[in-house]
Amino acid sequence: MKRSFIIILVCILSIPAMFAQTAEDALRYSRVMYSGTARFNGLSGAFGALGADFSTLTVNPAGIGLYKGSEMTITAAPIVSYATSIYNGSEASDSRVNFGLGNIGAVLNISPYAKNKTGPLKSFNIGIGLNRQNDFNNQVVINGVNAKNSLMQSYANTLNDAQEPEQYINDDYPFDIGLAYGANLVYFDSAANKYLCDAAYGGVLQNKVITTHGSMNEFDFSMGANFNDQLFFGMTFGVPTINYYEHTQYQETRTKDTIPNFISLNYYSDLHTTGTGLNFKLGVIYKPADWVRIGASIHTPTWFPTMRDRWSSSMQSTFTNTDWNSTQYSPEGSYDYRLTTPFRAIGSLAFIIGQYGLVSADYEYVNYSQARFNSTYDSYTDLNNTIKTSFKSWGNIRVGTEWRLSDFRLRGGFAYFSNPYSSGTNNSERFQVSGGFGYRTKYFFADVTYVWARMNQDYYLYDASMVNAAVISNYTNSVMTTVGFRF
Repeated sequence: MKRSFIIILVCILSIPAMFAQTAEDALRYSRVMYSGTARFNGLSGAFGALGADFSTLTVNPAGIGLYKGSEMTITAAPIVSYATSIYNGSEASDSRVNFGLGNIGAVLNISPYAKNKTGPLKSFNIGIGLNRQNDFNNQVVINGVNAKNSLMQSYANTLNDAQEPEQYINDDYPFDIGLAYGANLVYFDSAANKYLCDAAYGGVLQNKVITTHGSMNEFDFSMGANFNDQLFFGMTFGVPTINYYEHTQYQETRTKDTIPNFISLNYYSDLHTTGTGLNFKLGVIYKPADWVRIGASIHTPTWFPTMRDRWSSSMQSTFTNTDWNSTQYSPEGSYDYRLTTPFRAIGSLAFIIGQYGLVSADYEYVNYSQARFNSTYDSYTDLNNTIKTSFKSWGNIRVGTEWRLSDFRLRGGFAYFSNPYSSGTNNSERFQVSGGFGYRTKYFFADVTYVWARMNQDYYLYDASMVNAAVISNYTNSVMTTVGFRF
């Protein structure tokens, strides 16, 4: 029973050509890898109890209450992503470079009193701007020989299991199997009374290139207050936006002349997802003593009422009999739906070591199984049940430190994002290490941070009962530079 569940799960996660929403889509937009300023990333995001950094607006908005003055910041965040894969003993690798914007924003400090007047409310601050939450830029190459079967045989199995009439194939499978049928890669044999293909027993070199780009950014409007320099409150209205592109190129080429007729197939697919959401965050930071700070925040589920997918695909076949060669094109697909991502809670603790430095840690609770799709037109009951059973709750940990040397700062951090899968089928743990330095004066500051991250995962080219997993290691390298002005 457990093996059957695993096979169903990886099939759902590994066939984006179907272009229906999947559990993997829900995870992609629910799993937030906070970015923002270079100082924030220098501590790997462990800022929930520290505050006074623009990126805290999206983690613990109480951090805005610790500002003593007004400031403006902007962060450049170029990223180099590098991915390696191992499939059936063959290794492949590729890389991609992208220039991104980590943050841009401003905080306005307002004193409620005229000079020489006192009261519990020391200041009231307003912040507005943009923080990056996810970067989707990556390129993965999978390459290896399959000596057992082919994608075409997977298609034939689907048609045979469904006992699909030939006249309905194009209507029922317009973006994949219908293309293969039209390109003569899958055909019905009346003598055998079933669908067949030429490379049923493998002997093909399989190659897939998955190119993704885009990002997930959040526009934040925050308000925070400082009471007696001891208790700080804050709230943030967040408007995240999604812009995700995925282009795949899949190719099979025969490696043996013993395969009759078939030479190669090429399958191309494109997906573009956009969406705009809403969420609300509340936070508090308490200073029971000058050397310690305790922080806590909650994030409501993010509601994306305007999600839209657009997709298309094409397939090309090459045979020894050139009369059979064909190129097939799918229609243009489009679908609107809604997505709700999970609630989050963050607990934080920081120790201030006089004028010399600090150590800080955050624990973030998030249950990815709470993500839900819905639509006015269709039922998502089955998919939402799959999400509920496929993912689990665990948590993410971020730890960082900063040390002062006159006007300079030295920083380092580590973050661990736990495996979100309940079955262990696709272990997507993420490890992040960061380090950087900064220069700060009364009216100006500049920070530079290097961030290295790694995440491993299994990827199935098609039906997991037919193929081995490709083991993919994704690496990202980013050098973030923030400049800011105080006034």
